[in-house]
Amino acid sequence: MAQFIPPNYTIYIRNISEKVHRDELIKSLWAIFQQFGEILDICARPKKQNLRGQAWIVFRDVNSATGAMRQMQGYSFHGEPLGIQFSKQKSDAIAKLDGTYVERKKPREKRKRKGVPDEPRKRGARGGQGKNRKPEENAPHNVLFVEQLPDSDDNVQMLTVLFQNFQGFREVRMPPGPRTLAFVEFDNEPSASHAMTNLQGFRISAEHSLRITYAKK
Repeated sequence: MAQFIPPNYTIYIRNISEKVHRDELIKSLWAIFQQFGEILDICARPKKQNLRGQAWIVFRDVNSATGAMRQMQGYSFHGEPLGIQFSKQKSDAIAKLDGTYVERKKPREKRKRKGVPDEPRKRGARGGQGKNRKPEENAPHNVLFVEQLPDSDDNVQMLTVLFQNFQGFREVRMPPGPRTLAFVEFDNEPSASHAMTNLQGFRISAEHSLRITYAKK
């Protein structure tokens, strides 16, 4: 089973023709992908042997990255079909925007001296208000209730992209009223629980993190 990679502001592109020079590559990617939304950065270093044929494009929002990945998958770029997926890591550009950027240390600084024990793990404060704290739940159910969505017409599409990666996904439904709420239905309760565990607190935009509970029966 393929590894699930959650949606990201950054898309990873592979199978780029190695004949394209770096400057031309960046300009071409910018021209093609800017139609999907504001681009913050494009990283491409074909001069490095292990990074040839690859590029990363950072968008300002996840919707733009999702649209770009879906519509440009397999696009013929300089004679080669592009392979596109979400990046596995947060880009520095996004980390600087949301205040989580930490300068990377050199690998040698991570080495431990022999005979020096690991520091004990710090105990997390019980009952804290961490962003991934599990909200109070109703009884387990195959339908999930999703809150704290942005007020957008694209919520159904975005939630479908998020949840369809999980086995048993059926559909996304928007209730009458505010566009900041939604129901996501699965074939069974275990599938719904698995999706909820993996996407709880997922940042769908810079200001919105998903709050997921079981829907009331």
